[in-house]
Parts: sequence; structure tokens; C-alpha cells
Amino acid sequence: MNWTFSIPAILIFVLLFAFSVLSFANFIRLFLGFRKLDAKKERETIFPNEPSEEDLELFFSPIERTIDWFPTIASVSMLLGLLGTVIGINTAFGEMEAQGKVSLEVLAGGIKDALNTTIAGLFVAIPCLLFHRVSENKVRHLSEKIVFDFSKSK
Repeated sequence: MNWTFSIPAILIFVLLFAFSVLSFANFIRLFLGFRKLDAKKERETIFPNEPSEEDLELFFSPIERTIDWFPTIASVSMLLGLLGTVIGINTAFGEMEAQGKVSLEVLAGGIKDALNTTIAGLFVAIPCLLFHRVSENKVRHLSEKIVFDFSKSK
């Protein structure tokens, strides 16, 4: 298999790789923080008294801002994959026009770039959306745990 790609496809791959590293690092950072908050002692240290709704909102606000980046990264990744598709197809048609003939060899390079950038975009977007849902549910679960800790002690 030929693993050479056009310059635009390589730039899209680099951007997608950066997005994947960014989203994975954010998810790991959030996950480790969530594990820490799962311990009742840690929750009691942070909230020694029953928190108001404002206190909970203020506490989870930076976490939710981080979580809100996941759908953005997913959307941009899918759009970058689509951009790679359009560039790849455009390249294939440009090569056909330049050579004045239609053949599989002429089309193959552009279509390969198109499909691979689409695949790479989806490989970044799908885990991002999964990270978003998991993180949102964990925040909801932890806020319910905090409220439950104090309702149980009454």
C-alpha cells in the first residue's frame, strides 16, 4: 500500500492528531478529577457544609467549560475530514483534467486522500462525543452524590 499523501491531507492529519491528543488529555484530566471526587472524604473536604445550588454551580462551572470543548472538537474534526474529502476529490479531478484522460491510476491518489481524511476525522470525532457524554453524566452523578451526602445526614 502506498502511504504517501498530498500536502493538504498531511496538514489535516496533523490538525486532527493535535485535536485527538487535546481531547484525550482533557478527558484523562477530568477522569482523574472525577475519581478523586468519588471519595466521600474528598467531597466532605470540599463541601464541609451543605452546598447551595449556587455553590455547586460555581464548583462545577470550570469542569463544564472543559467538557463543552468536546462537541466543538468533534464538530471541527468532522468538518476537517469533510474538507479533506473535498480537497481529495478536487485533486483527483484536477489530475484527470491535467492528463486529459480518466483512469483508475489518475483518480486513486485524490480518492485515497479523500477517504483517509474522512476516516481520520471520524476517528477523532466519535471518541470526543463519547468523552462528552461520559463526562456530562459523571458531573451529574457527582452533583447528585454531593446533595445525597447531606440529605442522608439530616
